Amino acid sequence: MGTLVVVVILGAMLTARNGLSAGILAEAQNFLTFYAGVFSLVALTTTVALGLLASERLLLPIPWRVRAQLVHRAAALVGVGFLVTHIGMKIAAGLVPAWGSVLPTTNLAIGAGAIASDLMIVVVATGVMRGRFAQAERPWLWRGLHDLAYLAWPVSILHGLAAGRTPATWVSWSYIACLVAVGTALLLRVVVSLRPAATIADDLETLPMPEVAPAPQSVPEPISIVGRERTASKLRRVV
Repeated sequence: MGTLVVVVILGAMLTARNGLSAGILAEAQNFLTFYAGVFSLVALTTTVALGLLASERLLLPIPWRVRAQLVHRAAALVGVGFLVTHIGMKIAAGLVPAWGSVLPTTNLAIGAGAIASDLMIVVVATGVMRGRFAQAERPWLWRGLHDLAYLAWPVSILHGLAAGRTPATWVSWSYIACLVAVGTALLLRVVVSLRPAATIADDLETLPMPEVAPAPQSVPEPISIVGRERTASKLRRVV
């Protein structure tokens, strides 16, 4: 998100100098106007797929689950950045009113995009505030709100296919790749959840028992001066 802001600012500064820079900036604006939404959808797809994989304990070992969660969160932030860019470019181009980006008050296709963006923002916000939900002892509320991603994703697919101009070939293939990625992750999760409990128990790796540190040797209690004299006298008697 910060990178996009820097690019726009530098482009505006260059625009004031010569016409060539103005043409480059115009091309960049046109590209973001038509394709920022596609990048947002790809990032959302990555977020959903990794969220499915990272939440299933039997698909990935713990270190890989941690890595998947980190990429999951990073992809969500990238998706929001491109989403804000997508909405801003459409409003600046006069293709959608400002309220139409939040409320589904226009046609069905654009309204689907508004619903998807609202849901995605809620999902990312709940992800950021996950710790607060845990402290409030309401994990079920967090799970219910965060699972709205499963609704935002297909609605965004509908928006991308129905709104605007006919998508380019590579855009259509990217949509297909998104469907395959999330479908595969969802299928893996369903298959694992339907496996018998005995089979799952056999697949779990048994961690080695931690080595127990040897107990410290007992330290003899210190003997007082009186005790020393008594011990010495006993030894003299024996001798």
